[in-house]
Amino acid sequence: MDLSLLLNNATALAEFVYASPFGIIALFIFALIANASLFFPISVEPVVLLVAAGAPNILFVLIIGAVIALAAALGEMSGYIFGMIGVKTLQKFDQKRVEKIFEMSEKLADKGIPLIFLGAFTPFPFDIIGLAAGLIRYDVKKFFLAAFGGKLLRYELVALVGFFGVAWLKTLPWLKVLLGL
Repeated sequence: MDLSLLLNNATALAEFVYASPFGIIALFIFALIANASLFFPISVEPVVLLVAAGAPNILFVLIIGAVIALAAALGEMSGYIFGMIGVKTLQKFDQKRVEKIFEMSEKLADKGIPLIFLGAFTPFPFDIIGLAAGLIRYDVKKFFLAAFGGKLLRYELVALVGFFGVAWLKTLPWLKVLLGL
């Protein structure tokens, strides 16, 4: 992909988010749906990078990271709820995935919050953790707070990389010549 096209798209997306009264709300809904999807994973990181790249200042970058993290943590509650439903949900999965869910359930019983936090922070398929937590009826408040904490750290870092990374790229003289900036 052409880098100047990427920078232009980042600017257009950021303008929508920051100038439109519905920009932040649209971003929240996108992240909520992307993280609520158990069967069709949608990556939020490229959107966070692009929106943060066009942020007017660091405060907006931090707000974007927090909004995305809150929506992501709320979206991940869908896995928890499906896990609570239990048997009917498990019947829809293949045997290998069911075994992973039961393994994760055992680990959650021992390691709980740190495991949920790390799972939310990494690009690990977090749905398995959510399903397992719901299946064993792990404390919903602890689950949500650990998931939110992991997602918050993750998306704040992604947003900061977008903000400072693109700003740094724009300072490279050879890149300016190459892109005609």
